[in-house]
Amino acid sequence: MGIFTAFDNYHKYYIRACDTLGVEYEIIDIISPDWLQNVQNSDCSGFLCRPPSKFQERKSMFDEKLYFVNQILKRPIYPSYDELYLYENKRMVSYWLDLHNIAHPETKVFYLKKDYLKYLENNDDYPIVIKSNIGSTSKGVMIVDNKRKAVKLANKFFGLIHPKLARGHTAVTTGKIIPFKSYGSREKHFIIVQKFEQIKWEWRIVKIDDSYFGHKKLLRGRFASGAHLKGWDRPPDQLLHLIKDICVRGGFLSMGADIFETEDGRFLVNELQSLTGQKTKHLMKVDDKPGRFVFRKGKFEFEAGSFNDHQSYVLRVKHFLKILEERKNNNQEYYEN
Repeated sequence: MGIFTAFDNYHKYYIRACDTLGVEYEIIDIISPDWLQNVQNSDCSGFLCRPPSKFQERKSMFDEKLYFVNQILKRPIYPSYDELYLYENKRMVSYWLDLHNIAHPETKVFYLKKDYLKYLENNDDYPIVIKSNIGSTSKGVMIVDNKRKAVKLANKFFGLIHPKLARGHTAVTTGKIIPFKSYGSREKHFIIVQKFEQIKWEWRIVKIDDSYFGHKKLLRGRFASGAHLKGWDRPPDQLLHLIKDICVRGGFLSMGADIFETEDGRFLVNELQSLTGQKTKHLMKVDDKPGRFVFRKGKFEFEAGSFNDHQSYVLRVKHFLKILEERKNNNQEYYEN
């Protein structure tokens, strides 16, 4: 098993999972200038990937390299290329949800200042939500309460009189002692606008192989993401069927969805992420028992147990091993070569 290096040593979860399962692995440096030779010189059956989630340039680098690894060299990767291309890419997720007619907060992506300003002229529904394209939790999200503030942002994202003068904007702050703007996270030349929805909470629903999990992300102030407040209610079957349907439509191996439950009872997919953060030992509890759901004979059945070791990476490695074994049995010659 090949494990691609990741920024901030995030590939450590794959290492721990492989050690737990007794799986042989090799660390492949995909970040270095010699990444292509590193991949070509490896005889690993497949590669486990953990793209970054902080800086757009680093994420784009992973997308570009994984394209050649998977699409050109035809080497298996996990999660799949399509899943990782959507990962931490809110623009792509909004297009995907539109294309598949899946209910989500109305989202518009603007690449021209004039189009954004025209939208603001015709919009009287505030607040609106401005989102960064990349970024975990709610750090890259701004709730803009009036048109004056929304217009002011245009110059930052698109430039005062010319795109070359665009300073960019970030809502991300860093520094534990003295907070300051994360200038390295600035985004420019586009802006993502989402309709503000009054929500009761947000559901995180996750499918990895045949295992389904779900819990509530409770609000702290106006945000659920990043609040780290969990509700262990049983997830509605409707949402388990929704993530199942999303994976079928996209051909996804595994996927997590953050789903708004609005005050008026609607479910809206807010984000799709093939890799999700995990601050607790378990992703789900039912009647205070940790476990998972499996889909059998047309319905979801609960199985008690511990399935989320090492932030669920044990489950992911098991899934990839099963996929590789199935592909080997179906195409023996490919692996012998």
